[in-house]
Amino acid sequence: MRGKGAMRFLNFLLTSVILAFAVSAGAADMDGFRDIPWGSDVKEIRKTDPRLVEGNRGGMAGVEAYLRTDEDLSFGGIKSEGIAYNFYNVVFTSVSIEFRGFDNFEKLLAYCKKQFGPPTASAVLRLEQYAAFDAPKTGAMLLYQLSQQTSNYGRLYLYSKKYLK
Repeated sequence: MRGKGAMRFLNFLLTSVILAFAVSAGAADMDGFRDIPWGSDVKEIRKTDPRLVEGNRGGMAGVEAYLRTDEDLSFGGIKSEGIAYNFYNVVFTSVSIEFRGFDNFEKLLAYCKKQFGPPTASAVLRLEQYAAFDAPKTGAMLLYQLSQQTSNYGRLYLYSKKYLK
């Protein structure tokens, strides 16, 4: 009996892995954000898109963040608080979408599941929720923090896997 139980478990495990890859492979893979492909040079983009203006500098050497004036803050079924385009060594590598409210977290979680497939990791720790998603070209990290009853925030971080190696 022990051998049959182990064989059933192995079959279940293999089936689960195959299904996870099938669902993940079926999800569309992003290759940038909106009309800017990952790997674009910030100098070239600024020549053609005057709406891209310098925002906050990143917390790391070589990182610059830009905002678009008159940005459409709608994304994934929510109205975000802000969208920052992040460049590492002048190359477009990621975008940060800031939001408030647990309802918006749930909408972005549903968006990410539809876009990328099931989460590759997730955690709930104290007053923080986290989910990670993975696709061949793009990764996503979704974070929501409830610091006080009246103050909460979240961020969806989409990043190029190629340029952040």
